[in-house]
Amino acid sequence: MGKAFRAAFRREIAFLKGSALDRAMLFLMPAILLALVSFELAGGVMRDLPIAVVDTDGSAISRELTRRLDSAPGLSVAATPDDMMAAEKLVRARKVYAIVALSPQMTRDALRGDTGAVTILYNASYSTPSGGVVRAVEEVVRSYAATLAGQSTAAIAGPGAIRPPPVAARTSVLFNPQGSYELQLVGLLWPAILHLIFMVAIVSALGRELRDGTIGAWLGALSRSDAVAEVAGKIAPYLLVFTAWGIIANAYLSWFRGWPIEGSATMIFFGYIAMYLAYVGMAALVVGLTRSMAQSLSVAGIFAGASFAFSGAIFPIESASAFARWWSLALPYTAFVKLWAEQYVMGTDMAYSMRQIWVMLGFFAVGSLIGIPRYIAAARLPSTWGKR
Repeated sequence: MGKAFRAAFRREIAFLKGSALDRAMLFLMPAILLALVSFELAGGVMRDLPIAVVDTDGSAISRELTRRLDSAPGLSVAATPDDMMAAEKLVRARKVYAIVALSPQMTRDALRGDTGAVTILYNASYSTPSGGVVRAVEEVVRSYAATLAGQSTAAIAGPGAIRPPPVAARTSVLFNPQGSYELQLVGLLWPAILHLIFMVAIVSALGRELRDGTIGAWLGALSRSDAVAEVAGKIAPYLLVFTAWGIIANAYLSWFRGWPIEGSATMIFFGYIAMYLAYVGMAALVVGLTRSMAQSLSVAGIFAGASFAFSGAIFPIESASAFARWWSLALPYTAFVKLWAEQYVMGTDMAYSMRQIWVMLGFFAVGSLIGIPRYIAAARLPSTWGKR
């Protein structure tokens, strides 16, 4: 078996040396995509999100509130239109994410002891930046309101009458305290890109033998064990290359960008290998069932391409439909996302994260046990060759 494995390994390396397109898929495409993602998200946190302030109060209090909004790190008062109609045009033109409307009676109500109205209207079409805007505006308004309440109390009853609120909520961030989008998104988008390209590469490598009708000469005369070893040897170069990409991904975040790994780097490394093996199993399953390179590539694109959206990495899958929750569980990438968050960000016990490794190896086992025997059997079925 070892001889068969090495022979297939050398055969695939020879093919890659002669195919610039396949080499580009292994080296150039990941490099370009990973560089683009890293450059786009290098800022880490959202800063200076543009808002419009409609100040119909025109008082010293409203002007101070506007100044404080503009000074907040996450906000930038990009415009101060005279009315809501002009502000709405700015939202529709995507020049601002939200409108902060200060009512004409805001100062009067505040001085009377009532609550001055500050209305926030935000563009939910861009939920992530708009959510950041809403939280920042609410924090600024809450802070300024507390200052005004203290000043009013001091003016009426004297400075000694100022007391802290009897009950106050205190929020503490447990993980990712910087709230960095770079750590969260780059850490998860890189493996999302890598596993998609990897599955396409494996499907192409296996499907090519069927499409070109070379599978018969390659595996047709071999014993079952040698044929399995040949298939493993064919896949091995891709597994090595993409494992190296996984190491580069971790090195970029932890060494180059300085985001510390709170758990085990070794566990993340084996998580990458388990994820790739899982997609080897899925690729073998798809090629073995369809015995068509084109159909297999289509399935691979749908299966692996949608992983990020259904993994629960960004959007809570718990509130999604039953189909979405089922689809999420059917993706090996979902298990990797959980393992990555547990080990890179949260420092979870390794024994607890091992279950994600077993889940991914389960995908590999099921896919390989079904797909590889059917693929090898196709070597003796010329009628299955030549499909696009």
